[in-house]
Amino acid sequence: MAEAEVRALYFGELASRFTTRKQWIAGSAFVCSSGAVVTSLASVSALFPVVLSIIVAILTGYSIAVNLDRRALMMSKLHGEWNHLADDYERLWRHWYEDDAQATLADLLRRARTVSESRTEAPYEPARIEKWESFVYSRYQPEAA
Repeated sequence: MAEAEVRALYFGELASRFTTRKQWIAGSAFVCSSGAVVTSLASVSALFPVVLSIIVAILTGYSIAVNLDRRALMMSKLHGEWNHLADDYERLWRHWYEDDAQATLADLLRRARTVSESRTEAPYEPARIEKWESFVYSRYQPEAA
């Protein structure tokens, strides 16, 4: 249950990071290719339009090469899948005594394996995982009297 919550938070953060990166690239490319910016800077130096064109090309090329849109969507889907699993694990935790609890656990474990195996191209950042592990596990620690 806790590990599913850790993964949900981790992939949620990655989705947010990729989306933010894409927004910054799109905004920067828009500003750098804006006619008003290029015209005003061209009066300072003839090199500015060339430099801005190169910047736009690099930003656009990077965005296409790493496929930021697809990565953000994939991280968002992983966040949703792990979040759903965490909710289902918590539901099982509260109903462990029911007759179908063993079958429910087996189904949850199968689903978790499927989610893990289906998204092997997702980045693994140990420091980020540890951050979310600390956050989640601190919530499950018994409070001192």
